[in-house]
Amino acid sequence: MSQFTSHQNSRRSFLQTGAKAIALPFLASMLPVSTRLMAEKTLTANAPKRLLWMAMGHGHMEDHFYPKATGAFSDIALPPGFDPLKKNLAHMTMVSNFTNKQNKQPHEGSEAVLTCADVVGFSGKARHNSISCDQVAAAHLGQGTRYKSMQLNCPKSDTGNGHGGVAMSYGEDGSPLTGYSSPPEVFYKLFGGNLSKDELHRTLLQRRSIFDIMDLEGSSAKRLLSKDDNEKLDEYTTSIRELELALIREEKWMDVPYPKAQGSAPKEEEYLFSGSHGDKSMRSMFKMIVTAYQTDATRVITYRMPDAGLLKSLGMSSSPHTLSHYGSNTTLHELNLQRTKKWMEMYSEFIDLLRSSKDPLDPNGGTIYDNSLVYCGGGLRTAHRTLNVPCLLTGGGFKGLKHGQHRIAPKENTPLANLWTTMLQDAGAPVDRFADADATASSILA
Repeated sequence: MSQFTSHQNSRRSFLQTGAKAIALPFLASMLPVSTRLMAEKTLTANAPKRLLWMAMGHGHMEDHFYPKATGAFSDIALPPGFDPLKKNLAHMTMVSNFTNKQNKQPHEGSEAVLTCADVVGFSGKARHNSISCDQVAAAHLGQGTRYKSMQLNCPKSDTGNGHGGVAMSYGEDGSPLTGYSSPPEVFYKLFGGNLSKDELHRTLLQRRSIFDIMDLEGSSAKRLLSKDDNEKLDEYTTSIRELELALIREEKWMDVPYPKAQGSAPKEEEYLFSGSHGDKSMRSMFKMIVTAYQTDATRVITYRMPDAGLLKSLGMSSSPHTLSHYGSNTTLHELNLQRTKKWMEMYSEFIDLLRSSKDPLDPNGGTIYDNSLVYCGGGLRTAHRTLNVPCLLTGGGFKGLKHGQHRIAPKENTPLANLWTTMLQDAGAPVDRFADADATASSILA
């Protein structure tokens, strides 16, 4: 039985009494003493860096999204899709001319956006991936946190997003890390779901026994399988090992108390909703992201956002795929503009949340915004093009980056991996180059 469906009443009560805390200013005293001590060991004069990659599926219609000139936003004409962002233009940067050069799967933008790999071009394999940049960051930044990284996903029922595959995060061996698709799941991981230590221990033992059985059966099966089938089994068992490593990590953290959720209870339908997976779901996930950083549960997060669900919450029947093939259809043009404005509205709200959320681990009294490097974009431009993909940056963690500008890489089709290399280096990860990067992006951002 899933540990999220067991103990239903206690978890529901816990979520009801604690979820409101994500909307309140977070207090350092809410962190367990052991967690605060571990976090303080990593602090010098500044708070730890947090990295976030957020991806949509299909991109935006060019006339609505891409400014024709470069420079300060205050000095150039902006496309109509930027209207909802006006109050936060000084806190973000747009970069043009980044291309995911290795991606040969243009129907599925998020599958390769963080790996910069050709997922259909691996020798001897029909489909495979490589490690994603967030996992490179997690190996460096995730040593002292409960979760090395967290992967947030759109619900499985929310199809037609243009994401592709099952994840945007991939382990060292190229196996997908699918993560959590609902805010209640994330809240449970952050605050423990109101389970006692004994209940947690029993759950971990049960999961451990399942892994042992799978390993035994897998080893026995290898003697009976063909070479090709053994290769497929190896891919499967490798992905299972990723889960097992996460389990081992949970076992090590059993004696570290979860942070306390404080605050009055929200209305249940505002949190445990079952209808729209659009803007309401995104707002809840945004709060989960900030809470994860404030509690230092993790410092690396990815979020595959629900593009199709966002359209449904706008009352649109068209899919993101249909809108990406807009051609000369003026009706589709108007729907695209509504879609882009909604995305920019949500992005602006998230910037507001980052800037208003205190960072309990910042000795200088800063905010989560001040200590974050945040990418928002995707692997597709529109109509399945991987050239000049959407790229919006926010957060104060980028070294030497002054926000409030549209910047452009002077070299056409600059590898997107250049940006990932720069983000990793700015966060302190010991990386010279990531994937197909041929330089860093620091010259563009400086």
